[in-house]
Amino acid sequence: MNGTTYQFKIKAIDQVSYAVKDIDKTVEAWSRLYGLGPWTYRDNSGVDNRGRPWKVRMAFAYVGPLQIELVQCTAGRIFQSRFLDTWGDGIHHIGFYVDDVDAEVKNLVSQGVKVFLHAQGRFAYLDASGAGGAIFELIQRPK
Repeated sequence: MNGTTYQFKIKAIDQVSYAVKDIDKTVEAWSRLYGLGPWTYRDNSGVDNRGRPWKVRMAFAYVGPLQIELVQCTAGRIFQSRFLDTWGDGIHHIGFYVDDVDAEVKNLVSQGVKVFLHAQGRFAYLDASGAGGAIFELIQRPK
C-alpha cells in the first residue's frame, strides 16, 4: 500500500470464539444439546511479552463455513483471561479472514483503531470501537 487509507469491508463472519473455563464440559454439553461437532482439539503454549509462560487448549467445530472456537487457558494468563475473570464463560470475539492481516492492521491503525494483540502474519485482536465492547479478530486466510 502507498500510505493511503481505505475502508475495511467485512465480507463474512468466519469465526465466533468463546472463552471457557472448562472446555470438556462445554464440548460435552454443546454436542449433546445442540448436535455440534465433530470437534478437533489443539494445544498451544508460549511466553507473553513479560516472559511468563502460558498454555491453552482449543476446540473447533463448524456450522456450515462458520468456525466455532472454544479457548481454555490451562496455565498462566492469556488474552481471554481478563474476560473470564470479569464475565465468566462467553463470546470473546468475532473473527474475519483477511488476505493480508498485517496490511489490514496497518490500515486500520492509521484510522485510529486500537490493537489489543497482533501476531504478525497470523492474527490481530482489535477494539471494534463501538457500543457493546466487541473485539474483532482479523485472521490470516489459510493459503
